[in-house]
Amino acid sequence: MRETRMKTLFATTALAGVLALAPLALPVQGYLGGSARAAEAAVGPAVGKPLKEAQDLSKAGNYAAALKKVKEANALPGKTAYESFVIDEFTTFINVKLKDYGAAAQSAEAALDTGQAPAKERAQRLKTLVQLNYSVKNYGKAIGFAGQYRQEAGADPEIEQLVVQAYYQQGDYANAAAAAKGLAASARAAGRKPDETVLQVWLSSAFKQGDAKGQREALTALVESYPSPAYKGDLMNLVEADLGKSDRMSLEVFRLKLAAGTLKSSDDYVEMAQLALQLGLPGEAESVMRHGFDAGVLGGPNRSREQRLEAMAKSQAAQDEPTLARTAPTTPKTKAALAEAYATYGKPDKAIALYREALASAFPEADLARLHLGQALLAKGDAAAAAKAFRSVRDPKLAELANLWIVLPK
Repeated sequence: MRETRMKTLFATTALAGVLALAPLALPVQGYLGGSARAAEAAVGPAVGKPLKEAQDLSKAGNYAAALKKVKEANALPGKTAYESFVIDEFTTFINVKLKDYGAAAQSAEAALDTGQAPAKERAQRLKTLVQLNYSVKNYGKAIGFAGQYRQEAGADPEIEQLVVQAYYQQGDYANAAAAAKGLAASARAAGRKPDETVLQVWLSSAFKQGDAKGQREALTALVESYPSPAYKGDLMNLVEADLGKSDRMSLEVFRLKLAAGTLKSSDDYVEMAQLALQLGLPGEAESVMRHGFDAGVLGGPNRSREQRLEAMAKSQAAQDEPTLARTAPTTPKTKAALAEAYATYGKPDKAIALYREALASAFPEADLARLHLGQALLAKGDAAAAAKAFRSVRDPKLAELANLWIVLPK
């Protein structure tokens, strides 16, 4: 079963493949100034004449002819740095209009290299170079210009998102994951919800590297901001695989699925009830079966079998519950066991008191008791205290499960 779960991981979200590129909005207004500057005194008559003709053609929408005139100006010898800047700037404008973004990227870079661009426009030009190079899949240059922009003007979420995707598209999954994780953290720090595509790139990059921890972190972030059943299911699959296969851990996973609303099949309900009976928790088995029938999941083709299982659980619970009050546990382990029983009968107050009494002493099963204390507090409606209890779980694998109790049941 473990292998099957791992093979189907991400089957619903389909994040292991290449992500679709978001359409780019390429600004061209900054390059209209180039044609206007052709009339300035700094542009000599030799260069100014073909540029003026190009300007007129451009205004008429004849960009192909305008480009020929600009190239004619560019071929002239003895141009000043400013004249080269004006030519490169106008060339960029026309190529963007012609949707020749590769050529536009080259001329925009050449214009910036002249050193003649106004200082106040430099940041916008760097941003345009990021967008142009990304649009023609020149990812290395896009990342480089993004670095210049960051250094000169600070981080821009739109540019940083392109950086994340650029790393991903060129197969640099380590940097893609790191950049996506950082961008998500920045968004949260600013009080914004991280972009879903950024989180998806983080997840897919971690998956491609075989980074299970990174996958859990990315999926947790996705569930926190975009709590779809698909993301919840994938996160549960990862943690379940880490926990290993045992009756106890299987029951713990089923409990979380039930609380998160992802327990959907009749087989899961039946298996959970059977596990609860095997672990001496008939009250939980009865509750699970009743929940399954109420939800309409049970009662189908196997109705008779399911009803027999519910009747068995109900009979055992009727015999078991009255004995709890007569039980006098003397060790932390037996106190925690009695607390779990009370919790399964819908008595969280008694369970909480016993868990806290048990946890006053050290014992091997203390982390499981801390997990169960969090569940009891959550059942009582004290989410803040529950989160504190879940965060106190120290065992790494159980801590993963405890963290899901903070994230998933919403």
